[in-house]
Amino acid sequence: MVGMRNGVVDMEDKINEALLVKKDKFKIDEINIIFDEIIQGLDTSDFIRANLIDVQRKNGFKVSLDVFKRIREAIRNEKIVYGTVTLDIKDKEICYGKQTFDKGVVLAITDGDVYTNFELILRNLLAYNTVIFEDNGYMIGTNGFVFRIVRSVLEKYGYGANLIQWTNLDLEFADFANVDLVICVGSHFIQRKILERSKSETLVSGYNYFDIYIESDKHMDFIRKIVSLNLNLNLYVKDGIKNDFDNVIWVSDLDEAIGQINYNGNGFSTAIFTDDNAAASKFIKEVKSSIIVVNTSPSIERILDIRQSDLVRFKSIIYPSA
Repeated sequence: MVGMRNGVVDMEDKINEALLVKKDKFKIDEINIIFDEIIQGLDTSDFIRANLIDVQRKNGFKVSLDVFKRIREAIRNEKIVYGTVTLDIKDKEICYGKQTFDKGVVLAITDGDVYTNFELILRNLLAYNTVIFEDNGYMIGTNGFVFRIVRSVLEKYGYGANLIQWTNLDLEFADFANVDLVICVGSHFIQRKILERSKSETLVSGYNYFDIYIESDKHMDFIRKIVSLNLNLNLYVKDGIKNDFDNVIWVSDLDEAIGQINYNGNGFSTAIFTDDNAAASKFIKEVKSSIIVVNTSPSIERILDIRQSDLVRFKSIIYPSA
């Protein structure tokens, strides 16, 4: 019981610190400088050593600074930024517009993938949200270094370091009170768990979790190569298809595969291996995933399917143009 109490108290403290962050210092012209300094902070031998420890402990993968740079470049020209105003004159007398505001306090629950955390950090800084990251301790050294660099750069420019917080608390003891937005990036299991518990607006993503339906044995050599990459995979196999994979989910036909994937799948990227064009078309039309591929790897394109517009509030503005 002590662990539970301490877990709740710690999470309450994190949320209280987040609520106390003053949001009167945001300068749009500084944000790109801040992002560039964060990248510079990661371009060090200390970061390489921190990551190497995770790899040696089999608690992470070897990271590439180029990937962090690509994530940073992908949002360099993002137009949705806290405080921006867009105007449209409908006629000579009235202007219509929108202004962008933060969501508030965000709880980001991830599987610890450092690239996922990094992109969510940058995007939430653009939105000027206060974010508490919660993960399972995966890549703890690598993530810890990233969060320290981010917080130190924020402090350098006069922003509260508590805009970005990170914790490894047991999610069973997490408190969702006073959270304005919950983001969950992970497996179907954790998505369902969070959706059941959260009373706040919640975004879920199965980023880096993949589903494959196999109804043809002509692609087995290629599928074995995919499986050998040790991705987070669910394999759905049509009855009668010979295979040597462990822990497959057997389905009787295409319709059952679609139903299973839509209910139990991760919703991020799904592949079908088939020689039937009609089956492929039906699969593409009916499967509820962000990315669907035919006869190729579901990991061919990895795009975090949470957009900048999901992380902000928009207020409509109407006033005389004179």
